[in-house]
Amino acid sequence: MKTAVELRAAFAARELSPVELIDAAAEHAELGAFVTLTLERAREEAKAAERAYRDGTARPLEGLTLAVKDLYDTEGVPTTYGSSIFKGHVPKADAFAVQRAKSAGAIVVGKTLTHEFAWGITSNNPHFPPCCNPWDAERIPGGSSGGSAVALATGGAALALATDTGGSIRIPAAFCGVSGLKPTYNQIPATGVFPLARSLDHAGPMGRTPADVRLFYAALTGSRTHPLDAAPSVAICPDLHLHPLTPGIQRAFDGAATALGAFEVGFDEAARIYPAFVAIQSVEAALAHSVLFPTRKAEYGEDVAARIERARTVTVDEYVEATATRERLRTNFARVFAAADLLLTPIHALPPELRGVGAQSFRDAVLPYTVPQNLAGLPSAAVPVGFDEHGLPVGVQLTGPAWSEGRVLAAAEALFSATASAREESASIL
Repeated sequence: MKTAVELRAAFAARELSPVELIDAAAEHAELGAFVTLTLERAREEAKAAERAYRDGTARPLEGLTLAVKDLYDTEGVPTTYGSSIFKGHVPKADAFAVQRAKSAGAIVVGKTLTHEFAWGITSNNPHFPPCCNPWDAERIPGGSSGGSAVALATGGAALALATDTGGSIRIPAAFCGVSGLKPTYNQIPATGVFPLARSLDHAGPMGRTPADVRLFYAALTGSRTHPLDAAPSVAICPDLHLHPLTPGIQRAFDGAATALGAFEVGFDEAARIYPAFVAIQSVEAALAHSVLFPTRKAEYGEDVAARIERARTVTVDEYVEATATRERLRTNFARVFAAADLLLTPIHALPPELRGVGAQSFRDAVLPYTVPQNLAGLPSAAVPVGFDEHGLPVGVQLTGPAWSEGRVLAAAEALFSATASAREESASIL
């Protein structure tokens, strides 16, 4: 399966046609990744992309297929936000990131499944057919951007747009063996995206590899990212490892740390981070749903309805304490980045759970690894580095200071390359 970078080169060399890529997308639209397909319009746009390559006017993403999380508004295309409440809703304008991607030449092939209103890490959504992990159909793909990750992993799209409020880009990327970037807060405006928690929501790109993510990110932001001039210093923080990793995940993480020459640093008050995130997300999500809930509570799925009910009980004192913790978190990150250029941490302590389980213990073993970056608004890239003892992908994340996406993505590419043999060896053993 070609990467987006390889596809772009094949189009330019006339070795492959964008129209052929649309046909391939139709063949691979499987495992519940898509809730809506737009292939007829995509084929017409692919013909225009062919002409652009012939004429020498191809844009950075010309002809590359794009899957868009069904949380983004898309002009003339049904957009449900993962909810039956918005069945039949058709926006009149594209979200900011969708417009930027299309302006760069990307071709939208469909809208992908999200956890209802993006509030969940499984993508178990009672309003749509199940979305399956491409490595084990009995397991979840992660969420809330599960459909976007599955579309990439199965060849349904070359690139994908997703969102991340507490890990919703990085978790499905790790579980499905692809890559993604949660940028610095508001680096990519979330205009036209249904909010979950406004101070935590991040719009971001996903791709099959870090190089694909870098290509997409550059097109979305107009930023230029370059290879590293020198290897960055990379820290690991055992204080942040609040849940023990399974042996296979630990092995893959240790391999990544060794490849980067990582060294240990401390992190104060790590145990306070996740509770602070829960309080802040709860208050902001309750506000976001105040027009719909509880008036239309019966139309919500059980898990999201229960989260909103709990969210409405958070007190002002709890919220204020959480915001103070958030400021201390930012100070602690600043200390880390005074000692190192980047921070390497796991994305998940456990493999993806079985579909339909929805255990709180699973949620509590994953989110503590991903929510610190949302609270602090820092860029973090998911990198696949191997497989666990179940034959499932393992991802890690590289985090940097605000506005350091170029360094983060370049290091992600370097780590992806450095762990290539480890990924191949673990796959062959399994």
